[in-house]
Amino acid sequence: MTPPAPLRLGTAIRTVAIALAASLTLFPIVWMATVSVKTQRDALSMPPDWIFTPILDAYRAVWAKAGFVPALGNSVLISLVALTACLAIGLLAAYAISRYRFPGADAILFGMLVTRIFPPVALITPYSLNLRWLGLDDTVFGLAIAYVALNLPLAVWMLKGYFDAIPEELEQSAMVDGADRFQAVVRVTLPLMAPGLAATGVFVFVGSWNEFLFALTLTSREARTLPTVIAEFVGDTGIEWPQIMAASTIALAPVLIATFVLQRHIAQGLTAGALKD
Repeated sequence: MTPPAPLRLGTAIRTVAIALAASLTLFPIVWMATVSVKTQRDALSMPPDWIFTPILDAYRAVWAKAGFVPALGNSVLISLVALTACLAIGLLAAYAISRYRFPGADAILFGMLVTRIFPPVALITPYSLNLRWLGLDDTVFGLAIAYVALNLPLAVWMLKGYFDAIPEELEQSAMVDGADRFQAVVRVTLPLMAPGLAATGVFVFVGSWNEFLFALTLTSREARTLPTVIAEFVGDTGIEWPQIMAASTIALAPVLIATFVLQRHIAQGLTAGALKD
């Protein structure tokens, strides 16, 4: 049976809106990848040349650039350390706040929220002084600590919402059957929280992977990350657009791959934390 005209019109409008949103979102990525395989002359041509012979000179120049490969390794290591620490600490804190009622729980949550209100530039000097006092300035571990401090409040808030959405009675039933609380959480609660963990993990990883201001200020040579090295392609004599786009494409690839692999869990996780019986 043919759907009514208003229903067909609504479907058409939604389809056009989704296509437009997807186009606006994907166009910068397509443009970046396209410019990365052009020459400098083709990249600056106006109007843009959409028919050209792709070359990989920009990618070769990026890989040959001094400091790029170490910066890539630093970014991977720092982001993974921040991700692991935020999930480990965030799970413990979020579970305690969600499942136990104790004085000051709301104040702790509010304090974490306040830290997200402060502009990051206001925190650079305290972080720099503390890391220098600890002897961790311009180190991978020192920058990872800064990223944990920046992303941990978000992780706790998100994970608490996911814990709140899972009935505590499920854990109690597992403990009645002989499991202790730790086993009940690991075997019952955490599998149900897989989408929430995926969503939280992606947010924390991207927040650490793309961060520029702290990496620029708290590192000088040994612990530089990809965003700081990519900024060096902007020189006094001009911008090497193919190279900066090639470096940006390389930096974007891990995030796109992780998002694509976990997209189903991310979509479920972003809505699960907002639902509560």
